Amino acid sequence: MANEMASSRASLEQEVYLRSLTGRLVGIYEFQGFRKVAIISYPDRICESISTAAAVAFFDKYGYEEGKISIFDYGDDIEKTARSIVDKGFDAVYTAFGGEQKMSDVSSMFNKTIAALKSAGYKKALLIHVRAWLATKQLSALISDRSMKEYLRSLSEIRLFTADPASRKFFFHKVRINEDGSIKLEKYAEEEITQEHANLLKISLPPPE
Repeated sequence: MANEMASSRASLEQEVYLRSLTGRLVGIYEFQGFRKVAIISYPDRICESISTAAAVAFFDKYGYEEGKISIFDYGDDIEKTARSIVDKGFDAVYTAFGGEQKMSDVSSMFNKTIAALKSAGYKKALLIHVRAWLATKQLSALISDRSMKEYLRSLSEIRLFTADPASRKFFFHKVRINEDGSIKLEKYAEEEITQEHANLLKISLPPPE
């Protein structure tokens, strides 16, 4: 594990704390307006931290109800997870990947997850973590496949958060995919973050390839 975290200047404790700060904003803004949210989290300490923080913030801001959030661990049987998400009627799926994994692995997991959701017939909202967005080069690998591009365009909504530590801002966007494959981000919310949060973002880096 030490080697996996070697590229980051943040300690594991700082990385986990960073995800609690970020997860709070995800639960408030990226989950806003949804009735039931499924979180697909890689089963490691950092991804589980952001997943839990987002769930708690969602409950705290919008009220707790039974079955309002479910956390699914990413694993070999992602197809089964996707079918369960469809069967249980979730209206949004948040992909929480990218804490302790290499960016190439994040891209692979994200692509497999989207393919599984497509196969399961999921048609509702997709909520993207910024590191998955970066790992997939702004979804370019998926969009280059015509069938995947049309699937993403068919979803009810795609949301993304990005951060600018220098200006101490978090931004929340709706992702519009045009017929030609070009992408437009439409900001729907922003939040000023603390200097502590900004400093942690500056020193957090993914593991090396």
